[in-house]
Amino acid sequence: MTSGTNPVPATVAALLALATGTPQAAELDEGTLLASLARPAPEATGFVEVRYSALLVAPMVIAGQLEHRADGTLVRRVESPFRETTELRGENVVVEREGNRPRRFSLDRAPELRGLLASFGALLSGDAAMLRRHFSVAVRGEPGRWQIELVPQDDKLRARLARIVVDGTGDRPACFTLTEPDDDATIMAIGVDDPSTLPAPLERKVLEAWCAGAAER
Repeated sequence: MTSGTNPVPATVAALLALATGTPQAAELDEGTLLASLARPAPEATGFVEVRYSALLVAPMVIAGQLEHRADGTLVRRVESPFRETTELRGENVVVEREGNRPRRFSLDRAPELRGLLASFGALLSGDAAMLRRHFSVAVRGEPGRWQIELVPQDDKLRARLARIVVDGTGDRPACFTLTEPDDDATIMAIGVDDPSTLPAPLERKVLEAWCAGAAER
């Protein structure tokens, strides 16, 4: 979520964003693509995240920076429209929002997410076997424009997260779409610093189409 009360969905997208690499083969192959996901640390990139929910009158848009450090720590810095830093180190999470006291909690409060985060560790290290233990993996497209769909295998996790779709093109991921069971969704555009570069109007179908056609930006 983007509110800071539970940063796990955004953390999930951040891990994927920093993990996804470049398919190197002439033809898209699941094994080849998954093997290319490993990325060395440190790694940093800008992002713009759009949250779509039946509880919101309009989509919530935030922008900031993602950082994956050499020790495995993930940092998500929101710079607009508020300032907030979420740091995930192992199973410990610290959230600091400007003007508020830091909040600390452990992923012990959400044990069903342990397998999910372990899987993203597998993405960062290129361990496709570990990834498949926790997700059903489907790869579509071609090296110039590809898509990976991840569906959780664990029932508890699936109750929180229906699927993750990664759209990419050439040598980079473009968007990460996290869809919840009630069809609310968060779409994160990677390598984008300014929300004004996203398509208008900022409707979900419009942004999804923009992500799927990332090679045509």
